[in-house]
Amino acid sequence: MIKSTAEVRCLPESETGPARLADSRAVAFAQFVLQLPFAAALLDRDLCLLAVSREWTAHALAPDLRPGVDARRALVAGEDVLALMKCARAGDAFSRYLPTLDADGVQRIWRTEFSACRDEGEQPYAVMVTARDVTGYAEATLRAERDQQRLRMALELDGLLVREYDLSTREVVFSGATPDLEKWCRFKNDPLEIIHPDDRDRVAALVAARKPGETGVYEFRLDRDDGVETWVRSASKMLIGANGRPERLVNLFKDITDRRRQTEAVETLAFKDPLTDLPNRALFQHKFQEAVSASELLGEMFGLIMIDVDHFKDINDTLGHDAGDALLKRLADMLRHAFRADDTVARLGGDEFAVILRGLHCEADMLRPIQTLQELLRRPIEHGGRSFTCSASIGAALHGDMDADPSHMIKNADIALYRAKDAGRNRSVVFQPSMRSELEQRIELLRDVRAGIAAGEFVLFYQPVVDVREGGVTGFEALMRWAHPEQGILAPARFMAAFEDQDLSLKLGDVAFDTALNQMRDWIDTGVDFGRVAVNISAAQFRSGRLAEEIQARLAHARVPCDRLTIEVTENVYMGWGSDMVSETVKRLHDAGVMIALDDFGTGYASLANLRQFPIDRLKIDKSFVQNTQDEAIVRAVITLGSSMGMKVVAEGVEDAEQLAKLIGYGCDQVQGYHFGRPMPAAEVPGFLAGFKQ
Repeated sequence: MIKSTAEVRCLPESETGPARLADSRAVAFAQFVLQLPFAAALLDRDLCLLAVSREWTAHALAPDLRPGVDARRALVAGEDVLALMKCARAGDAFSRYLPTLDADGVQRIWRTEFSACRDEGEQPYAVMVTARDVTGYAEATLRAERDQQRLRMALELDGLLVREYDLSTREVVFSGATPDLEKWCRFKNDPLEIIHPDDRDRVAALVAARKPGETGVYEFRLDRDDGVETWVRSASKMLIGANGRPERLVNLFKDITDRRRQTEAVETLAFKDPLTDLPNRALFQHKFQEAVSASELLGEMFGLIMIDVDHFKDINDTLGHDAGDALLKRLADMLRHAFRADDTVARLGGDEFAVILRGLHCEADMLRPIQTLQELLRRPIEHGGRSFTCSASIGAALHGDMDADPSHMIKNADIALYRAKDAGRNRSVVFQPSMRSELEQRIELLRDVRAGIAAGEFVLFYQPVVDVREGGVTGFEALMRWAHPEQGILAPARFMAAFEDQDLSLKLGDVAFDTALNQMRDWIDTGVDFGRVAVNISAAQFRSGRLAEEIQARLAHARVPCDRLTIEVTENVYMGWGSDMVSETVKRLHDAGVMIALDDFGTGYASLANLRQFPIDRLKIDKSFVQNTQDEAIVRAVITLGSSMGMKVVAEGVEDAEQLAKLIGYGCDQVQGYHFGRPMPAAEVPGFLAGFKQ
């Protein structure tokens, strides 16, 4: 420490010339420094101390500093020595902070300014050092710097980007350490420019609905020209200036792409069908409630469509589940193509699909996409080297009556779907209020049929088949009747809906087959010469794929020879879905000795090629042709066709002698109808045979 203000460096007598002049000026200036009322020190060009002021000494600044001693290490840190030398040689001023401890041990911060003293030629001859107590200011500055560091660390740690947009200058300032994000968050005029076009309208609507001074939080994709999908979450707030007007727009951005993908993955598991990637039943229910709410609050008209694939179980059973899956995925693509992007197309499960159409103006808005879907369904599907087509039954309901309860829409669409199935499938039906009572009657009928099966109320009646050439009864057709405890004997037309229900159709088929076999066994045991008994086989019975084995096993169990049984299959069963399986089944039965009859020939769509393909012993002409005189040409053609192919031809519905005579004239082989006998209980068959006369 300098202990006396008179301690000034003395120049050696030997020094002369400009250097000595510079030193003499420095020595003279040192006398001035001694009297300064603030902390100051003077160094010569060699950076040795010449003098310090009283204030410098009083505050114990640079206590290691001594007169005539090199001041570099005492005044500045090692990294600032070069700056001090440049100040002495070139006159470059600079400043630094100098911490000290006062007498009470309290730290103080001084700002030291280093500047050159120059001669008339602007050459430095000394360095002036002044010190100013900036303890309060420095602490505030350090706190601000620490706060800035903390903020910077927080932004870096959370991957945040801050953008401040000055509304008056249009200047944009970014903070944070996310250069990749910053690149895509820059805009020229409108902040909405950075948002992906598909999200822009949605965010713009949210911004417009935001209340003044409210912080807006939005999630959207960035509009990146490199095609990389980037989702961000943005918090936006408008800052108001002192004049009460908007001054700055501040946005906080965070890249949430990974989180969004994780969320989408969870939502996919919860709300998406894994096979078709369509919304599942849970999401459908949510979207349906949204449509109901919009209808109730805004009077919005919406439609609901229910879709079932026709005979989907047959596809799985015959072609395999992979073919079924391929069909469902193809149908999902068709639905996406047929309906609008904002319509909700969902897979409810299995082969059931549903579509919610909002914002409709009339029924035609709902029918147009249905027509498009039906056209798409006509296109063949290729799978596993095979080509096949499918059809669908469609039920639709429209909610346009504001007084009606929209929550009934699902039931109404289901009712229309049932009607489409009842009408023969492969069609669409729009719900009408009258359908509800019809469905309730159908449900009640099916319930009664189930109860009747359990109670053993279903029996067989037998109608004779007469061979007009040989003049005798060649067999009987077993026909189902319902011995209803209240309504008496009911023909199949009264409970036809039960045959259209797959479960009940199988149960009624089992009743018919077991009853017929037991009756044949009884007639064989009692010596009744009944010929053959024909039993109708439904499409549902073929679907197991094991019908041939099951029939042969039942015949063996009942001890009834195969040549006593005829199975009747309609054209639609032969030619419907799974015709390959039907063909294989009847071939195996035919080879075992069971007679095969093609029932209701002419009402379906069998071709000559089909008649050659299938092992058919009997062609049965539907009674609608036999009883209509205008169809005589058809009857003659069928009889001729059957005879040419080695088949017996049976005419159904023969009710009088005139019809019989014509059929005999056409060369018909066998007939059945009221002219010879009505369907009768099994107990009447022996007496009928005993008294039969042609």
